[in-house]
Amino acid sequence: MEVVVVEDGPNLSESFISEEFPELNVRYAATDAPQGRCKVGNLGMSLARGKYLNFLDDDDVLLPNHVEVLVQELESKPFRAAYAIAEEHQIAMPDSDPYSFHIKRKFVRYKQPFNRLLLCYMNYIPIQSIMFEREMYDEAGGFDESLTFLEDWDLWLRYSLLSDFSFVPQITSVYYTPYKSEQRRRREKEMKRAEGEVIRKHQAYLVTMNAAQVNREMDYILNVFNKKGLLFYMQKVRNFLLYRDI
Repeated sequence: MEVVVVEDGPNLSESFISEEFPELNVRYAATDAPQGRCKVGNLGMSLARGKYLNFLDDDDVLLPNHVEVLVQELESKPFRAAYAIAEEHQIAMPDSDPYSFHIKRKFVRYKQPFNRLLLCYMNYIPIQSIMFEREMYDEAGGFDESLTFLEDWDLWLRYSLLSDFSFVPQITSVYYTPYKSEQRRRREKEMKRAEGEVIRKHQAYLVTMNAAQVNREMDYILNVFNKKGLLFYMQKVRNFLLYRDI
């Protein structure tokens, strides 16, 4: 395995990484000046030399089985990307100096099998939970650097135009969100603001499905995902079309 570490800013961590993790096969890069998530992610993908790529933000965790499970899935099945279940940990941070946090709640928010129609509606694939062929980056590009939020959703939708994704129903990673309601509301508000921009961008993505595939995926959305979610989606599309016509 190759570990590509990209630091968004000056080189503060290279010596620490080499001293603390000498057993890792590490490629390190620093951007000197802060560039943002999208540019850093693209730089990491451009530096990577492996067959498969997998992101790991500095506040997420891969469990010991994550890489093995997804590599085996991709090597044994005709898919170009595979994802597993990520567990959400809601945390409270009593102090930032020194940094500390307490896990207040653990649960699984997303455990959906691959559904292209559902992916057009929402991002149910946390960024660290998916592994994909490096060639998908070569063919469809990386993150849209004009986006500040939901850039991973945009990337997964573009990659889904190249291949179905395989779903592995095992928990193999963890991501963290705020436990306090005001912090969650602020985060959700930022996401909502970005959603319209991403959906307008998605007008350029042509999804090809036959009638049987639409039938199967709609059956899942109607009877398994939930009817409330579908009604909300229909209202969102209606509002977007009205906005576009204006």
